[in-house]
Amino acid sequence: MGKMYTSIDQVNSDLEILKVKRELHYQKVFRSVENIKEELSPDRLVRNSVGSVASYVKSSGNIQAFLITYILKRFFKRK
Repeated sequence: MGKMYTSIDQVNSDLEILKVKRELHYQKVFRSVENIKEELSPDRLVRNSVGSVASYVKSSGNIQAFLITYILKRFFKRK
């Protein structure tokens, strides 16, 4: 059974609380959508991908040594 009210002030108080709760939920949803848009932006996707590759290279000594050697050879061949 629903809540029993004894005055219009109680009804208005509950309506005001529900209005504030609705606004809070709306703001949370809006922020979530904005965060998703930001995370899926092309520049963020590229930065995250490059960051993942860089952290993998840092954790792997052999790949890091190979890449440094390769880059230095390419650099000196151009000069």
